[in-house]
Amino acid sequence: MTNLEQELLNAFEQLQHDYEQQQKTWQSAYDNLQTMFETTRRDNAALSKQVERLSNQVNDLSEKVSRWTPEGKRR
Repeated sequence: MTNLEQELLNAFEQLQHDYEQQQKTWQSAYDNLQTMFETTRRDNAALSKQVERLSNQVNDLSEKVSRWTPEGKRR
């Protein structure tokens, strides 16, 4: 193998190594984004349920309050 061929082989091997490292970095970033998405989705679902429960409580309280006159007597 000539000197030029050896240099080209070394350059190719370095490029291949760099590409593999970049792929690992991108895969790790993707995995982190996927994890964050799933966590956010679960958190949003839980918050949505809490908002629904609180909204129902507010509606129930509003109905109870509307049954009373300002003097405190039932209508």
